[in-house]
Amino acid sequence: MTAVQTTQIESPAGAAPATKPTNSNNPAKKQQPQPSYAKQQPSASPATRKHEEFKNQLVHDVFGRDNKGRVPMEKVTMLIWQFRDDPAVVQFMAQFVARFSGSRSTYDGIEFYLPQIAHMIIHLEADWDEAILERFALVIAQQSQHFALQLTWILEGAIEDYQPETVEGKPNPGYNQLFYHRCITLLSNIERCVVYGSPRSMELQRMYEKGDISRDEYEQMKLEDRLNNAKQITTHGANFRNLMQRMKDTKISLPDLKLERKKGREKESATAASSPTSAPSDPGSPTIMTATSNDKGKQISKYGGTLLYKRRARTSFYKPKRWKSRYFEIEERMLYCYNFQPSYGGQLRRAMPLEGATVEEFEGKYPFMFVVRNHHFEYIIRAKSEKDMSLWIRLLRGESEANALIPHILSTDEMFQEKKVTGEDETKRSSPNTLTPSQAARYEFFRNERDFVAAVCDVAEVLRFREPSDRKKVAPGLVSDIKLPPCGYVPLCKSTDIWRRVDSVMASETRVFNTNERCPMIYYFIAKRGEPVGGTLEPRNPNLDVAEYLHTLFKVPDLENRRLTSIGEHADELQLGDSGDDSDDKDKGEVKVEEQDEDYDEFELTMEDPTERQNSVWSEDSKSSKSFLSSSMREIKGNQQFREFMQESFAKLPSKIATRMTRPDGRAQSKRGGRMSYLDRNSAPLLNVPIIDTPIIENANDDDYDSAADSLSLDGQSIISAGTGSIVFGDTVKKFEHHDGVSKESLDRAKAVVCGGESWAEQSARMLQSAKNKGEEKDSSTLHEMVTMMAKSNDDLRQEVFVMQMIHYFESVFAKANIPVWLKTYRILSTSKSTGMLEFLTDATSIDSLYKSDKFPKVGGLRAYFEEVYGSPTSKCFLAAQRNFIRSLAGYSLVAYLLGLKDRHNGNIMIDTRGHIIHIDFGFAFGMAPGHEWSMERAPFKLTKDYIDVMGGPFSEGFKEFQKLFVDGLKAARSNSLNALGLVEIMMYKSNYPCFSGTRYGGGVSLKRFEKRLMLDVPDNKVEIKARKLIKTSIDHAGTKLYDVFQFHSNGYAY
Repeated sequence: MTAVQTTQIESPAGAAPATKPTNSNNPAKKQQPQPSYAKQQPSASPATRKHEEFKNQLVHDVFGRDNKGRVPMEKVTMLIWQFRDDPAVVQFMAQFVARFSGSRSTYDGIEFYLPQIAHMIIHLEADWDEAILERFALVIAQQSQHFALQLTWILEGAIEDYQPETVEGKPNPGYNQLFYHRCITLLSNIERCVVYGSPRSMELQRMYEKGDISRDEYEQMKLEDRLNNAKQITTHGANFRNLMQRMKDTKISLPDLKLERKKGREKESATAASSPTSAPSDPGSPTIMTATSNDKGKQISKYGGTLLYKRRARTSFYKPKRWKSRYFEIEERMLYCYNFQPSYGGQLRRAMPLEGATVEEFEGKYPFMFVVRNHHFEYIIRAKSEKDMSLWIRLLRGESEANALIPHILSTDEMFQEKKVTGEDETKRSSPNTLTPSQAARYEFFRNERDFVAAVCDVAEVLRFREPSDRKKVAPGLVSDIKLPPCGYVPLCKSTDIWRRVDSVMASETRVFNTNERCPMIYYFIAKRGEPVGGTLEPRNPNLDVAEYLHTLFKVPDLENRRLTSIGEHADELQLGDSGDDSDDKDKGEVKVEEQDEDYDEFELTMEDPTERQNSVWSEDSKSSKSFLSSSMREIKGNQQFREFMQESFAKLPSKIATRMTRPDGRAQSKRGGRMSYLDRNSAPLLNVPIIDTPIIENANDDDYDSAADSLSLDGQSIISAGTGSIVFGDTVKKFEHHDGVSKESLDRAKAVVCGGESWAEQSARMLQSAKNKGEEKDSSTLHEMVTMMAKSNDDLRQEVFVMQMIHYFESVFAKANIPVWLKTYRILSTSKSTGMLEFLTDATSIDSLYKSDKFPKVGGLRAYFEEVYGSPTSKCFLAAQRNFIRSLAGYSLVAYLLGLKDRHNGNIMIDTRGHIIHIDFGFAFGMAPGHEWSMERAPFKLTKDYIDVMGGPFSEGFKEFQKLFVDGLKAARSNSLNALGLVEIMMYKSNYPCFSGTRYGGGVSLKRFEKRLMLDVPDNKVEIKARKLIKTSIDHAGTKLYDVFQFHSNGYAY
């Protein structure tokens, strides 16, 4: 029996020591050489050496030596999830990421894993004492407004999931008061964060340039400014946690309810009598729930009172109802309706977002009536007196306007004045919470972009209720009526993608698809690049990315009345968690960096400011750099910057984290209970999976891409174009097209069948030239480019967003393993529970449309089409198209099997002009299928006779290549399974996705099936046999043929 001895590990800050088992019978393991950076000082004690060994082990296992200078967001996300019961670990990982968020690659990783981060913010942090992840998100949002918008749309979908009633006015079965309030609060905080930004950034820059502060002080103070802003914002919404605690602590039985309410009213009356400035005790009058007195009056963030009301859902027929007495509260730009006061046990019945709501007096049968309307709901409310009505209208109007981003300040006279509130009074009223010009500009951009996206999706919703025969006639007029914001863009991108400002819309080119339940639309926008940003005199940059453009446009704050605060005044706010002991700053007039006590057992926020340069939001010296390391740093072996960070930060690592991470069972679900997932049970190290943007293209040459980018420039900047399409610059029209080995003649024949005889490059060039000829585009000094997208309504795209994320992840896994499969990862954006936008796939059509085309061969199927379009089977062009087909078929066969994609009829499978197969529409995933247990789709993936014929038959070299790609891909997915399982497990937690909920797929069923498909319990030497058996089972499967026949007879899809 192997003897095991226990070695003490010194824990920092004098905490209880941790233990680490070592194998005394394994000398090799005991004397395992340490990395070069693990060398200790000669005078270091054994305990210190052990602690350093632990730190180096963590650096090696958690971050890995193969990071090559990048922050491994996949590992960070998994560690946050695995240690979700310990906010201290989460806090440390958030600190680590925020330190390096100035890197484009790091920021790309943050945005890629945003669905998981947002899901954990909503569902995990709701019970935490500190808003760790929320503050982290607010810090990141100050760096990119695009990130803030993406998070906003995720929250809006979650709000619809958890709100008290549906938009139809019916009770919501998924209502969750905790999560609902959480999302509302975070949504308001994000908006505040965007509007206020980093107030002192420009002033600090000027001080640094003058030499008033050092570089270290400059970076520390900028970071303090950004984090102090985030903390102030989250503190403003802290009443949410108090409300939740009050809900938990309130246990009132129904028989005692009336007595408690009576006592409460008596207490209010006594308080009112003793306070001459308090509100009247009349239950109809607004009661100030949260207020702070100052020299201007009362700063109010929450108020409520009892009113009579009727309501109706604007999407349903209005039926008169009796007046009901309800208790209303206004808080965080929301109007809450309770059956009675929540402090006495009242339950939330419904709620209305007040942003952009209309509040006006209502002339009717009864006096003192007013109406509150928003996009979905309408409340008709009766106050008890004209004074009460005026006050309610004032408060509600304030919450619906931009200046409600900070609490109201109302004087006592304003609160209890008898005269009506008029528009003139509002104009004359001077309030310190009026936004400055730069704040108003940021707010207008943020609101306008959300309104623009909503309007684009609303057209699809309006057309859904029109007759199918009228939709195409009505659509251009509705599109023309969309108000384009002065600084708007199509948000199907990353913060690091090129900025394209929407300038006009080609309404006449709008395409409409008629379906039974939806009306998807294709929009064509003319966008501009390379415009001067604000009043800058710098050369125009046509390749400026989204974050850089918005940072440059809105970077200048209003400094006229702003006072610079020294670092000492907010030294206690330099952390994501609680601050340390308060201490007096003896030198408050000096600008300095506070030193932390050696025994301080909390996280010291020592992050560098991601925005190091005045004119850029990124810390890299050039856009092409994909690492936060400079060129000199990249020459050093290993990850020195990681090591420096660990040496600085792990010294103050709380002992409980060190203790927990050294134990193999530290990831156990001690508080969660139940069966642990494979991710929790496994102790193997997480592997790096860099997320890629483009698939592998072997043997690429100049003939594969038609481009004149080298000859097209603006102010000395070469024009970059990552995809296909056209750019117009002055009188020059440039086209960008990928060939992938297929000749131009073959592409011309393919586009005649696939895309109506006009490629996307040709179509976009034609539309741009047409707009120029009509005089719609008079500016010849900037670049004009077409941006196309699809808008959908009455469709929840959030599950599709997640499935596409998983496809993108596996694409990166295959690329890392050098497996040349092909996958098309396109952008999907869910803007609410029922609307969204998708990247439109150009130069492609569905297999259904291909089969129905007049130019498709009458006999011979897909093989005959390939020979007719691409030439003889031995020609170079045919072999290139066949290779494209095989590699894409292998890629989609892998992800269809791994992710359990169903509903694979020929309307959901596309083919492009170069021969690639592309799968779309992922409403049925992770084993969820039409018909559920009665589903006909029993094959591991779709592999028809038509597909095999294109490859050359079951004994051809092409089919052998397909088999090899599938086997190699499955092995690669299996070896990188931990991250994939983690992504699924996170999104499955308290999920509303159809594939993870209900009796059929909830309770971890989908995760268990995913584990099984990954063959984690299969020995390595048997994986290839199992994989080949999957291929054999899928070939011309009877269930596949039966489902195609069913779809043909039910929906008309050809097969």
